[in-house]
Amino acid sequence: MSQPMIVAMADADAAVLTLAIAIYAAAILVGIGLAVNAITHHRRNRAIVAAVVVLVLVVAGVVVAVASSIG
Repeated sequence: MSQPMIVAMADADAAVLTLAIAIYAAAILVGIGLAVNAITHHRRNRAIVAAVVVLVLVVAGVVVAVASSIG
């Protein structure tokens, strides 16, 4: 009886991880889109902020990937 529950938990963990990765990728794409939009409308400060947010997200993703591969 406990085996199907363990499989269900593993499936739920995979689903949550997939959803988190999709949200992470969407946040990066939205940030890039905001930066491009700000550049085309000559909003330099907004473009810089969007680019910094994208940079922070990318660096955080790399750190998490390296940390998860080590541990």
